[in-house]
Amino acid sequence: MNEYNRTFHIQGIAWDSGKNRTLDRGKECVVNGIGVSVEGNGEEWGESLSFRLQNTTDKSRKLKVFFLVEWLSCKEDTIGIVSFGKDIFWNYGGRNLAATNIVSSADSVKKTIYPLNLKGLQLWRKSLKEGSLYYYPITNGQNMMVYMLDFSMDPFERKNGSVYGIEGALKEEVINLDERMKNRLAFPSEK
Repeated sequence: MNEYNRTFHIQGIAWDSGKNRTLDRGKECVVNGIGVSVEGNGEEWGESLSFRLQNTTDKSRKLKVFFLVEWLSCKEDTIGIVSFGKDIFWNYGGRNLAATNIVSSADSVKKTIYPLNLKGLQLWRKSLKEGSLYYYPITNGQNMMVYMLDFSMDPFERKNGSVYGIEGALKEEVINLDERMKNRLAFPSEK
């Protein structure tokens, strides 16, 4: 995909016992005996990042994976909101809005939205150090949306999922596309 047409920046970080490792697209890394790989795709509706985990050991393992999502059209007049009932984030800015969601086989999914200012960056550093999120449900201005996924994996078990962002002009259009994306990503063999 042409870098100039990007609408989102999605970054994965694997975390275990206070140590973290950035997940590079197309490269597998092993953290706590779990192999993690990510692949990104640009679409006309936005972007997605699919991820795969595999326990490479004969013992049960745990791993946390953070996904940071930045809507590149986010400006000072943007309002970012964490949805209470679902794993979706909403960003309203100018004439456009963005929704970010996740399809995952994680044991738990936590989410927060941090402002891109000193306070937000301090909270993010603390999150990476401690392996937890500090709940921040709404913010004005530029922000980053953060998912934290907890995985417990049996020996040699595989899990996967996707994080994606959608940009649009009408909320109904974005909601309909979000539902179609969740179904497509949750049931990839049934396209």
